[in-house]
Amino acid sequence: MLQKRLGVDILWRDDLHPENREYCVGKAGLDKTLTLVQIIEIAYSMKEKPNIIIKAGPNAKWYLKKCDPRLIDSEIERNANARCPTPEQTARRTMWIIEWD
Repeated sequence: MLQKRLGVDILWRDDLHPENREYCVGKAGLDKTLTLVQIIEIAYSMKEKPNIIIKAGPNAKWYLKKCDPRLIDSEIERNANARCPTPEQTARRTMWIIEWD
């Protein structure tokens, strides 16, 4: 199952990346030109499967994160209360939550 949420993010955590760092750009994030389908395929192939995909805006890199599914809503709320990043920055973000079979 794949769920899309607009304008939200979870508090900063270490981003996950493929073991071979393929498609990684810089020290965090994946190539912004990849499609959502490609990102899901990369996430599925990883040993530690991320369940959160973040795209911080149309020209931003992709980020893979892992969060206990029961805590996602509270982590989103904590991020909103911390205002880090600011609401203006968070408004451009799209979060996909993946429930792996």
